[in-house]
Amino acid sequence: MLDFPVDLALYNFLPVVLTGAALWFLFLFVRDRVFDGYPLALLGGVLVFFGGLSKALWKLIAALSGVDVTWLAAALFPLMAPGFALLAVAVWAASRQLRGRRSLGGWRLAVSLILMAFTVSALRQWLWDIPRGWFLPLLILASLSNLALSAQLIWAGLHLRRGSIALLFGINLGMIFALQPIAMTAAKTMAMHWIEQSLTAAGTGCFALAAYLLWRASVREGSGVERIERWGA
Repeated sequence: MLDFPVDLALYNFLPVVLTGAALWFLFLFVRDRVFDGYPLALLGGVLVFFGGLSKALWKLIAALSGVDVTWLAAALFPLMAPGFALLAVAVWAASRQLRGRRSLGGWRLAVSLILMAFTVSALRQWLWDIPRGWFLPLLILASLSNLALSAQLIWAGLHLRRGSIALLFGINLGMIFALQPIAMTAAKTMAMHWIEQSLTAAGTGCFALAAYLLWRASVREGSGVERIERWGA
């Protein structure tokens, strides 16, 4: 569908901006906890942000000119899949430090999964001639990495005894699942497009607020040593 109204296309940029804010605060959270892990968080955040931005730009160009810039639309998962994998590993390292454990070299796992997903995508697309064969492996990597990231963030909120933070991350995760049936609908009405974007905006708003509160709570926690010892973690 290329006849997007301009107002709906512009509305698509709201979740992108909110996601960008959330990714920035997650970067700060990782940087403050695991300084040598911040490049993974930064690179992962940049990839996820530009993945969402490419899809929003595609819709805006389609709304303004009717031109289908297919590579912009197709860039979403090739950018988001490795981005979420790198973010999940970076936040995992920060979460381990939060509970007083040594961070491990999880970046090797992330790189291995990314290479595997892109290799399978290439085989399905060019060797086995499966239509859009690249899509499913990258969708699986993005979904599993996002789920792992959300689980780590919910756990971090609970560990800091901030139930509201965990709840906000949980709402965002719930919105992602709620959007799946809409995303799989073949023929969407304009009302469904507005509902989809409103749910996305609500979820990313919760994500951004939770990421900010998590970073602030982590800063107040300081090194975390005193409270970890006090709680016996």
